[in-house]
Amino acid sequence: MSREKALKLINEYLAKQEPQKVELGLSDDLAKIINKSDEIISAINKQSNDLSRLFKEVKDVSDDFDKINNKRNTEIKNGKSTLQEINSIIDKIQTQAKELGIQPKNIPNFSKAIKSSSELRSAANDIQKYSDFNL
Repeated sequence: MSREKALKLINEYLAKQEPQKVELGLSDDLAKIINKSDEIISAINKQSNDLSRLFKEVKDVSDDFDKINNKRNTEIKNGKSTLQEINSIIDKIQTQAKELGIQPKNIPNFSKAIKSSSELRSAANDIQKYSDFNL
């Protein structure tokens, strides 16, 4: 075989080898990026699962809050109505007691009604601080 023919064969061989090296390099790069992609996908999926679990917990708490808040609002309305009734009766008792010349505190349940009125007013006002709270 002549030298020229041998060089030609070597060059042809090398020409064929270079694309394989490029392909192997790109293949290695592709494998690395796939691994990185898999890690990111795994992290995102884990975080999504964690968020989903937390969202459910927050939703459950929010639902419980809304139920209690709605019941509380109903009780506030009842409390305000009852407070008006108590105060109306207290006023009538005080007026009648004055007309009769007796002390209202000597009338059965009058002192309890005064205490109840005060506690009901305080409870309704204290509870209202949550009325505009939203989760």
